[in-house]
Amino acid sequence: MLDSFARWLEQTGSQVFWTCSLLLVVIDVAAAAVVFQTRSRELVNRWTGRVLAINALLLGTGLGVPAAMYATRVVVSAMASPLRGSTPQSPDAARAARREK
Repeated sequence: MLDSFARWLEQTGSQVFWTCSLLLVVIDVAAAAVVFQTRSRELVNRWTGRVLAINALLLGTGLGVPAAMYATRVVVSAMASPLRGSTPQSPDAARAARREK
């Protein structure tokens, strides 16, 4: 169960990163297209702060969420490692292991 949770963390972190990257590019290209189309200095002055705030939010989310997911995945994997080694044995397997010693 912990292995599937670790895989989910990895997939979600990657998906958040690529989604934020795509949104960042789309917003910046759209803003540049509007500025080049209108050539309005007033538009640039009015919208630069908002576009920068959105860029900062997307960068923070796109880098922070995957980093948190990676750290959580490392902890989950570390917790899952000892549990994998302590699988219960059948009585026959336990007897065979004692005989080998």
